[in-house]
Amino acid sequence: MHFNTNTLEFDKVKALIKQKAHTLKGKVLVDEFTPTNNSLQITRQLNETNHAFDILVKYKEPPFGGIRDLSDTLQKARIYSVLRPTEFLDIIGLIEASRNNVRFYDNVKDNLIEGEYLDDYFLSISKLPGLKQEIEQVISIDGYIHDSASNDLLKIRNKIKTNERRITERLNNILNTQKTRLAESLITIRNNRFVVPVKLSEKNNFKGTIVDYSSSGETAYMEPTVVAELNNKISLLKLDEQKEIERILRDLTIKVADQHEPLSNNFVLLTKVDAIFAKAKFALEYDCLMPEITESEVNLRKARHPLINQKEVVANTITFNEGERLIIITGPNTGGKTVALKTMGLLSLMVQSGMLIPVDEESKTIIFENIFADIGDEQSIEQSLSTFSSHMTRIIDIITNLSVGSLILLDELGSGTDPKEGASLAISILDYIRIRGVYVIATTHYPELKAYAYNKDEVVNASVEFDVDTLSPTYRLLLGTPGKSNALLISERLGLHEKIIKAAKENVLTSKSEVTDLINKLEKQGNTLDQKIREYEDLISNSKSLVKENEKLKVDLIKEKQSLSKKVSVEQSQIIKETKQLALNLIKEIEEIKKSGEIKDHQIANMKYKTKQLNLEESLESSTKNHEYKPGDLVNVLKFSRTGELIKKQKNKWVVKMGALSSVFKETDFEFIEEKKPQVLKSKVTSKIKKHVKGEVDLRGLRYEEARIELDRYIDDCIMTNMPFASIIHGYGTLTLRKLVKTYLDSNSLVLKHRDGEGSEGGQGVTVVYFK
Repeated sequence: MHFNTNTLEFDKVKALIKQKAHTLKGKVLVDEFTPTNNSLQITRQLNETNHAFDILVKYKEPPFGGIRDLSDTLQKARIYSVLRPTEFLDIIGLIEASRNNVRFYDNVKDNLIEGEYLDDYFLSISKLPGLKQEIEQVISIDGYIHDSASNDLLKIRNKIKTNERRITERLNNILNTQKTRLAESLITIRNNRFVVPVKLSEKNNFKGTIVDYSSSGETAYMEPTVVAELNNKISLLKLDEQKEIERILRDLTIKVADQHEPLSNNFVLLTKVDAIFAKAKFALEYDCLMPEITESEVNLRKARHPLINQKEVVANTITFNEGERLIIITGPNTGGKTVALKTMGLLSLMVQSGMLIPVDEESKTIIFENIFADIGDEQSIEQSLSTFSSHMTRIIDIITNLSVGSLILLDELGSGTDPKEGASLAISILDYIRIRGVYVIATTHYPELKAYAYNKDEVVNASVEFDVDTLSPTYRLLLGTPGKSNALLISERLGLHEKIIKAAKENVLTSKSEVTDLINKLEKQGNTLDQKIREYEDLISNSKSLVKENEKLKVDLIKEKQSLSKKVSVEQSQIIKETKQLALNLIKEIEEIKKSGEIKDHQIANMKYKTKQLNLEESLESSTKNHEYKPGDLVNVLKFSRTGELIKKQKNKWVVKMGALSSVFKETDFEFIEEKKPQVLKSKVTSKIKKHVKGEVDLRGLRYEEARIELDRYIDDCIMTNMPFASIIHGYGTLTLRKLVKTYLDSNSLVLKHRDGEGSEGGQGVTVVYFK
């Protein structure tokens, strides 16, 4: 394989992508991106990048925080070389990042973002929760070994603290009794020994050993004799502490080594994903898409060079139709010919490295076997090569290595020598490579190559547009139209003497004038056609914008409608609550009247029951406003403004039938209209009122207040159905429920009498109640 990546500045694109990778290893992987001609590998990489791009657009990027380069750390663990505390913290970072990414991809799946191309990465990540916990039990977040890491370490550190406390007490005594001999009244540590600062003039009068001097030399840091032995004990204990820490870390290293394979695998997977998402983030920033890979068609629609300022770059469509193999671009210098070459070459390298490219939708391309580029003269002073020789050296290398299906980019073919010989040589080179099944884009100034293109079906003339009014290039590529010389026109516009211009025109050969007239005619036709194409594309773009605007307006209106509906629902709910409260107050009044014997018991129960049904009505009203969708509901499908019926639910989506058509939508894609059979709601209410009541109620397991409410509801149900008696199961337990039942029944005027259950009825764990 031959890919001229340096000439086409592929490394500059990689540098931009590299900035978007989070991990050091991910950046290294971006550096290692290389184009290939393996179609399976390219397709896989493109799909992976496109899947990551889709996730970025519809959700967010994965959490890569905490992932450091653990290649050396994991290798050390594998050979049982004791890891340092900071290295264990890096492993915790990897484990946490692994768990976060597993959770992230679960959320991606929950959000129904289509695509399985990243499954092999995310679903192969191990969580390793046990190892993280074991490390955290030993090492704190700042790298300190916990006292509790082992019993021996705890004992050693307690002894150190005890001796340090004794030393502090003795040194504080010295600070109080020998102030005149001290430079400062403080305790400090020098060379791991507790010392006090003594005036240099008093060092011989102070009982102790000099450990160090101050930088000025005016103070001697001395270890008093009374703490020397304690300092020695602490030094020995510190050695024991270090040995114990080393042992603890060695044991922990073995545990890491046991998990070497899943840890290494996680590190590799996450850094690969990091590199893939770096490509996706580049694609998002530069408005890139995934082109369709074909066998023989190239159609890069509105292709843009990614290294040119995106606000200034001119988009050009580069096309090889069926049977076309060679494009010859003519036009003035600095008009954009070389940019067109580089755009084709660089975008092809990007595709064959698994990158999305800055083109419009419906773009297509093929996989090239090799990509050769002879762009720029690159004269070699050291080798004394001229511009022509430099070009020819590279062209010879291309011809030597070319194969069927290669892409060849030739800038200023045949330049740097006599125009007639150069044109003849350029035609011969193109004839030689044209029949070898390769794709070629060549730029030239030679008019002979324009005529050459007209005589070959597989050769296409093209040019870069030049605005003669502003005397500047537009950088637009015009396929099918050869370039023309604007030298005389430009000179005339710039003010060259009229006689000189006239003489120059008379000197132009007749044959060339005819060719020029033909070119002018073709260019005029091409410009007209190109203008119509642009108008058509603008019309399509405006139509798409109108459709999106209408969809947004419709959604906004529905949202406003739902908001108003919700407001009405809240108001109605409040009315229901107020009505219920009034009804409850009424019941209280009726119960007072009942005491005077002017109303019957079953009438009170009936009114209480109907009042409680207000809860049901409220829930039905609420369910209409805040609807829980179910099969049979009628909905308005927003995208099509059509009424559909919900058939069944699949995960978080619904199958919606619209006439003879069925499709799948999310709940946010439609709005509730009505239930298919609203009369069912009424029957539900009726069934609630006329339900069958069991002969017993079980209050066991309920809390006090829950039991009281359930008992009250059950007694009302019994009276409504004219039950003569019922059993209330409350159990033994702490007797709280039994007491509640007895008290309630005693105070309820609807109860005739009650008793404990017989042995066959449940004994004292059951109360049998008889109604009036």
